[in-house]
Amino acid sequence: MSAKQAKVRVVVDGSNLATEGRLTPSWSQLNEAVDAFVAENPSVEVIVVADASFEHRVAANERAKFNEAVLAGDVVTPPAGAIGRGDAFILKIADRVDAVVLSNDSFQEFHDEYPWLFNEGRLVGGKPVRGIGWIFTPRNPVRNAKAARSTKKLSLTLPGGKLPEIGTTLTPVKVTKRTTKKLAADKEAEKVKAKDKEKEPAKPAKRAKRVAKSAEAAKAPEPVKLLEAPKIGASSKSVKKSVTPLKASSRATTKKRTDKPVEKATATKRASKSGVTDEPAATVALRRGRQPVNPQEVYDAFATGHKIGARVEGEVTAFTSHGAVIKVRLKGGKEMECYAPTASLAQPAPARARDVLKRGDARTFRLVRVDAERRIAELSLL
Repeated sequence: MSAKQAKVRVVVDGSNLATEGRLTPSWSQLNEAVDAFVAENPSVEVIVVADASFEHRVAANERAKFNEAVLAGDVVTPPAGAIGRGDAFILKIADRVDAVVLSNDSFQEFHDEYPWLFNEGRLVGGKPVRGIGWIFTPRNPVRNAKAARSTKKLSLTLPGGKLPEIGTTLTPVKVTKRTTKKLAADKEAEKVKAKDKEKEPAKPAKRAKRVAKSAEAAKAPEPVKLLEAPKIGASSKSVKKSVTPLKASSRATTKKRTDKPVEKATATKRASKSGVTDEPAATVALRRGRQPVNPQEVYDAFATGHKIGARVEGEVTAFTSHGAVIKVRLKGGKEMECYAPTASLAQPAPARARDVLKRGDARTFRLVRVDAERRIAELSLL
């Protein structure tokens, strides 16, 4: 067997590793991860796959290098509009060549299609460790909690082939050969009855009479009971006896009693959907994904007054799993919520933003990029 045939193929989830610990992908971080993995496993053959949108999400000064790598064949991107996007493309390649997948993703929607993901050694994850570099380790995919639950359904048929309904009493029956024969005989008898009914001639006169009676009964109004009017000079007691107040229906009473709690529950539900919490707005918006973080007028004032690379004075107000929220005060008393990812706080990157910053710190940052869609700016610590 040649050395080329002995090589193990590894499909790298480029978008996943490039975004590890960051809001936006970094081409340089992806290169560092791949170089570290190859240095640790020199006999592997690496295939790097990146999403089709990678070029548009990476920093402007890294796009040219990324495009050069694509043209050189060092990076593969899935066809535009591919179903399942990059994840499906990665798993198809790995499935065809029996390759190892290097990613921190669990690919939960593909577990049924590619059960080999749970085989030992087929999935490897990696993370940069402060002061050490990239560490790679075999991992097992995290199963989807809903898919992991197995539900058992009760399948039961009553004698004669009928299904049980609510209120049906079920009596355990010891199944014997005799019982089975009896059920089969009953079934055959019912089939014969059904065939005989089909053969019987229809009796239109009797049927028409029954239909007419049912129609008349439906149209006939209910009899109205007339109450005698109280006589002049009658006592109040006799009036009370003759006139009986109408009682509200149970449905109306129930509705009246439950209106307020329903409104209260609906209001609570709306409050939870609107995201009203005691957390800083930037922290909540960052957790939601593509939700705008700052008001439009605040973002416009910040973007107009600051250029990429400019120094910015800000205060640390909160922390996220991958960085810190920075408040920058603008002219006129406005405040802009910005974000500093962990990877941009020090070299090498710290394990947590709290290792470098403290809540309430006033520090100097550099403006790295702005995101007009989310109305937020990314900063790096000077």
